[in-house]
Amino acid sequence: MVSDGTLTTGQSLLNGQTLVSAQKTFVLGFFPNGEMTYLGIWYNYMKPKSIVWVANRDSPITGGSGSLILTATSLDLLDRQGTKLWTSGTFSVNSPQAFLLDSGNLVVNDTTSGIIWQSFEKPCDSQLPGLRIGYDTFTNHNWYLRSWKSSLDPSSGDYYLKLDPNRLPDVLLFQGTQLKYRMGTWNGQGFSGVPALKANNQLAFNMTASDGSAYYSPDGLAHRWHSNQSSDWVEYWHLPQDQCDYYAYCGPNAVCYNGDCKCLQEFIPQSPSDWNQRNFNGGCVRNVVLSCSPHNGFAHMSHVKVPDTLNATMVPGKGWDDFSKLCLGNCSCSAYTVFGDNDCVIWSGELVDIVQLAEGINDLYTRVSHSDSSHTDRNIAIIVSVSVIGLVLVISALLGFCYYRSQQKHLPLAHEVFGTEHEKVPELKLTAPLEKNLDLDAIRVATDNFAEENSIVSSRYRTVYKGTLPNFGDLAAKRLNTAGGLEELKNEVKMLARLDHPNIIRMLGSCIGSNDKVICYEYMSAGSLDTVLFVEHERSGVPDWPSRFRIMQGICEGLLYLHEHCRIVHRDVDPSNILLSGGFIPKLSGFGLATLLDQGESEGKAENFRRTPGYSAPELLYGKYSMQSDVYSFGVVLLEIVTGCKAASFCREDTDDLPRYVRQHWTQGTADQLKDQRMGDAPRGEVERCIHIGVRCVQDDPTETYH
Repeated sequence: MVSDGTLTTGQSLLNGQTLVSAQKTFVLGFFPNGEMTYLGIWYNYMKPKSIVWVANRDSPITGGSGSLILTATSLDLLDRQGTKLWTSGTFSVNSPQAFLLDSGNLVVNDTTSGIIWQSFEKPCDSQLPGLRIGYDTFTNHNWYLRSWKSSLDPSSGDYYLKLDPNRLPDVLLFQGTQLKYRMGTWNGQGFSGVPALKANNQLAFNMTASDGSAYYSPDGLAHRWHSNQSSDWVEYWHLPQDQCDYYAYCGPNAVCYNGDCKCLQEFIPQSPSDWNQRNFNGGCVRNVVLSCSPHNGFAHMSHVKVPDTLNATMVPGKGWDDFSKLCLGNCSCSAYTVFGDNDCVIWSGELVDIVQLAEGINDLYTRVSHSDSSHTDRNIAIIVSVSVIGLVLVISALLGFCYYRSQQKHLPLAHEVFGTEHEKVPELKLTAPLEKNLDLDAIRVATDNFAEENSIVSSRYRTVYKGTLPNFGDLAAKRLNTAGGLEELKNEVKMLARLDHPNIIRMLGSCIGSNDKVICYEYMSAGSLDTVLFVEHERSGVPDWPSRFRIMQGICEGLLYLHEHCRIVHRDVDPSNILLSGGFIPKLSGFGLATLLDQGESEGKAENFRRTPGYSAPELLYGKYSMQSDVYSFGVVLLEIVTGCKAASFCREDTDDLPRYVRQHWTQGTADQLKDQRMGDAPRGEVERCIHIGVRCVQDDPTETYH
């Protein structure tokens, strides 16, 4: 082992020596394969040895020992004769050092330039947390995984896992040039073809896409994970899993389900004889003439892995009323789907590799000719919808009546109590409860009659308890301790009943009676952002940079939903009101001060409005608030996440204002010094970009710029 765990200029790592990461998670060293020797990285404690990266996979050392040497201009692997078998490429810095991170990333850095080379930029066959695959067409870079030739031979094999710049973001498995499998287009929440591959406490997935670039990385072990107790590998997931996973198994214009194929509506097998013999390669062809008519209709399929996007186009920012018109207005459009609330994907030509799933979130609309049956189906749908709505209204009225009669036993839906308020904003979506039969007795049982040991957060006015219900799971119950805060509690119920977004806390029910005033929410196991960021932790206990970046993105998406879709100003954005799941997925909470702006209104006024020190925008001093007030608060939180400093108690010799302190560093060009050192390695460009965004959010004068 190299004594100090690093390589300095002129120092060598010899065969038989190793470089070990700080927490002893990974090892860099030489390993044999018959008469060949390779330089690689592997897990330190896993048995058998699990190698995740090989430097010289196609240039093995033969006939003797080798060495890894760090020079002033490169990191080189030499054989016994001094022949260079592998190199990092040249760099020009003052005093480079090489060391192995606990992420499994071998890096070369310089005290002034930061990281100048890293093995994560040269993937092999394994994707570790933080290692990304993808492409950047502007720099002409492509990061992909390539298999070993065999389980014992690390040389380059025939299989590739990559993203294709000619498609919408999708992880593809190739054998040579032949596409064998695709995970399904990324829909903003996951891969449309693998709905079961969900984030959990150990695993989350990130996809970053923009014009000319896309990157995918897991925040966990995507293929396998290991048990800390036994240090054995346990398979988490693999691909492909069944016949439908093989690319284009059913050919064009067909859908695969449970290993069987079926033609799309208005299509028939191209070769019925082949089809009967289960040879589906030819796919299906139309059996009716489809004219270019605005009166065409659409066949609807739910829970699908959407077709290959090689012949698809993403059209962002369209509303729900525009999607079908967008497709009908294009004679070559054969299908469309919707990603999120505003993005439309349209296909032209044949539809390839559609899979029907048992569960999933994507629907597909394939273009069909106009027919009377579509009118009939539509009329039936309207009749059923009206009937269901009528039934819901009757049930709501009855439940509301029962509530006012008892005021104790029933935990009603928020819109049953505040229905007249919601009628003023019909475009806003009301959330349904996850547990329809919640009642106060059940909540008392779940929280052990609001026992002190089940208390999560407590203050003078309120206490939040953790509870567990059979056949439901964990929940959080907020209970008022005094009459103070009742109006805010009522306002929170009204606001949350209108909201439905992955980054907004879900309300499960409420009970505002004469004796008990309770709201139940989904339980967030990681607690609030302030406890994660500002309570003293060891380095391993605080979020790393990918987690912080994901938290910032989630907060931003939640605020965007409030502002753009709901015209709601939160007015109390701070770390205590940002709750985190076990996978550090953020959700906005604390809607007691939130307010709804009327249409055409850009700001509001509030006398004696409660301001949160450190997070309140300057205009609140004059009793004014707007969506920009939330943007200011978001900027402060963003700076806290990057720096690890708490704005409300920030203190330096020259200032007690965190935004001003960060702005000074930004203008002086020393923003890179502000990064929270506890979170370890982070891309300098991403950190500085986030600081720049934060500085822009908290500027007092909107006309002032910070370049």
